[in-house]
Amino acid sequence: MTRAGKAIGASLAMIVSLGFVSTPAHAASQMTITHSITVTGYVRHQIDVHLPMNKEDAAGYIYWGAKIELECWGEDVGPDQYLYDVPGIGQTFTGTPKRAPYPPGHGVLQATEDGVHLTTLDLYPKGEDLNEDYGLQDEIYCKAKWIDADGGTLNAKSNVASGYF
Repeated sequence: MTRAGKAIGASLAMIVSLGFVSTPAHAASQMTITHSITVTGYVRHQIDVHLPMNKEDAAGYIYWGAKIELECWGEDVGPDQYLYDVPGIGQTFTGTPKRAPYPPGHGVLQATEDGVHLTTLDLYPKGEDLNEDYGLQDEIYCKAKWIDADGGTLNAKSNVASGYF
């Protein structure tokens, strides 16, 4: 082997051993959002968002400032009604935890083995924030918008939850 060949081989070995060559990050390409509403003394509203990817990519997205914006809507015959105070903790979620009394682990982007997860949990008085059709059955759905640090976006719409909220 020539002197130049040995130098190139040594340089490649050093790059690989120092970790400069790694598996490329995969852009987020899909997102799911579901939500559930249960009524006891209060109306309990939980929203779950998931972006499948490996844990390392999920952690990188969160570290570099990715966020999820949530909106909830009342489904109507005419134009759908935007629910201004839902979710109650705010509409933008990042890797920074929400302050108490919000439950730990809720309202913050989390990197897990199967991707980025967001779970919100809010309680509302019955007949108020989620009561979008007064005296009639309510139909609520949510929208999620993922925004990564480079400005890339994904959008998803949840199932419709129906009941008297």
